[in-house]
Amino acid sequence: MIKHNVNVFILTKYFILLVSILVFDNCTISNKSNKEYLTNSCNYFIKWKIIFSHNKKNLSVISNSKYVIITNNKIIQVIDINNGKKIWSRNFLYYTHYKSFNNLRLIRIYLVNNSIYLFTSRAEIYAVNVHNGNLIWYTKTVAPITSKLILANHLLIIYSDNILQAINENNGITKWMTSFYSNIISSYNAITPVSFFGIIVIFGSDGVISAVSLDQGNIIWQCYITAIKNKIVDIICNQIEPIIIGSTIYSIDINNNLIALNLYSGKILWTTKIYVISNLLYYNDYIYCIDDKHNLTSINVFTGKVILLKNKIYLYNTTVFLIYKYFLIIGNCDGYIYIFNILKCSVVCCMQINNFIINKIFLLKKDNFLVLLDSQIINIIVNTKY
Repeated sequence: MIKHNVNVFILTKYFILLVSILVFDNCTISNKSNKEYLTNSCNYFIKWKIIFSHNKKNLSVISNSKYVIITNNKIIQVIDINNGKKIWSRNFLYYTHYKSFNNLRLIRIYLVNNSIYLFTSRAEIYAVNVHNGNLIWYTKTVAPITSKLILANHLLIIYSDNILQAINENNGITKWMTSFYSNIISSYNAITPVSFFGIIVIFGSDGVISAVSLDQGNIIWQCYITAIKNKIVDIICNQIEPIIIGSTIYSIDINNNLIALNLYSGKILWTTKIYVISNLLYYNDYIYCIDDKHNLTSINVFTGKVILLKNKIYLYNTTVFLIYKYFLIIGNCDGYIYIFNILKCSVVCCMQINNFIINKIFLLKKDNFLVLLDSQIINIIVNTKY
């Protein structure tokens, strides 16, 4: 009788474990013990894991210092970043007045301050409280968003259908809208807006850059990016986000060359001949990037002079490139993460997190990372003296 009860208990235990893996929004959280690993001059331990069992191609993951937000275009989950436990979960239809997902898609999701912003294929924005999942406000836009969301002076700046729109983050009321139809601009695709000291700068795929006043939405200046014989050179950079340092904008032209422009006039200051394939990072008067030959490269922000950094990093198939203080954090398709000390010009830590593609790394604080792989999120703590 006792043996029978023990067997039932064991079977029940494994059944509960199996159910916890398969149900509740198609993803599970497996809180592992602090197992330590030692690899290439640094050791680390896994704090917790989130394992995905649904289609990873439809997965969106964002994070701040407190929460991880996971969505598969239907279910929105908020995870406590300290222990990997789920705080709340909602079906996206909970916030809408629609009864089904027919012709309705959740196309973008952002986490800004204490609000989650949900953008739909029907040109809607839903602002949700990140703490409890309650709807704060709802509004419609001119068209579905086609740019990255930026927050400046409590205004959400979005671009859709050739119109730049500024929306109050507290109530969803539109403060101003600016149209970019003009004699200069025929179309305005591949938008990548950036903001600095009351100015919004927008890059168009037709070779035009516009500077817009954050306060009123009026256009301050517009200019072509020109090359030899006034030939228009398109700004691509839907993938690589421009950065602003002081009064200078740094972006990429159609040839993927780094270009520097004056923020207040649009005048070109210099252009490099380096082919950039990564995002741009800035530290101490230098911009860091990866070129088409997979070299780690630094460019002087004042002169545009290019310096190739000698290192032992395997930069082929790099998928993640970010900066924390004077450290470059680099991830690749083979699951390797490198920590590169800019001051010492050397790799101070190398680790391999399984054999999965590293899609993203969230740097929470020094030595604490969230690593987004193909099928899971891993929270790791790196123990190294660098």
